[in-house]
Amino acid sequence: MKLKKVLADTANKLSESGIEGAARDARILTAYALQIPISELSLKINEQVSGEITSKLEKLILRRIHREPISKILGRREFWGRTFSINENVLDPRGDTETLIEFVIEKPVKSVLELGTGSGAIAITLACEWKEVHVTAIDISEEALSLAKSNAEKFNVQNKIDFFKSDWFEAVKGSFDLIISNPPYIGLIEKDEISTEVIKYDPEIALFAGRDGLDAYKKIIPNLAKFLNPDGFVVLEIGAYQSNQVKNMMNVVGFIDTQIVKDLSGKDRLVASKFA
Repeated sequence: MKLKKVLADTANKLSESGIEGAARDARILTAYALQIPISELSLKINEQVSGEITSKLEKLILRRIHREPISKILGRREFWGRTFSINENVLDPRGDTETLIEFVIEKPVKSVLELGTGSGAIAITLACEWKEVHVTAIDISEEALSLAKSNAEKFNVQNKIDFFKSDWFEAVKGSFDLIISNPPYIGLIEKDEISTEVIKYDPEIALFAGRDGLDAYKKIIPNLAKFLNPDGFVVLEIGAYQSNQVKNMMNVVGFIDTQIVKDLSGKDRLVASKFA
């Protein structure tokens, strides 16, 4: 079968299963099965595709029909211009979280604590972008930490980041110029509204935080000041409708100049603050 027909058939199967962007996903999956860049598909459009490749592609199509995200199928995700390895043990680092990098990137510091590092995408990005920074990155998941360490080695910043297991601040020592976190913030009451792509393929521990989605903030915020250097600041990612609640929690424990930062779609995405 020629590649042109393989692409068309793949797109049709995905479309009939209700996959949005079926043609795009067909090209991505076909290129992945062929182990070639997407840009080369057009050059091979009239070439025959082997039975071995079509069999491999069928398995990939089935995974996508079951709503496994493309990023999890490929085992990689682009974040701030770099390609990070991801798997079922970590939250898929989505573009919305780049808002955090965009907000802090022009405010370089010497020391950073990231709570809940997952794939390490945030910690590693800062280690790559800031020449003199040292990052402490914690997670409760050993599997996530193993992947994050592997990603750090890939970008040759393993000597700039300390990865270790901790339940939030439990094993953290010292103080930092910047504390950042993209904690779980989805409420259990919202569980039925979450897409299959998220709820089935991202770890629940990285998604849900109690009935109202605020449990992680209730654990993090009261302890922030103890680990923050003078003139240090905090940046927390939030759910789209949590800004006022999280801002109030910050103000109650003594934070000032609290900002709400929107993402590119205009939704509240970050709470940033300094301690009085």
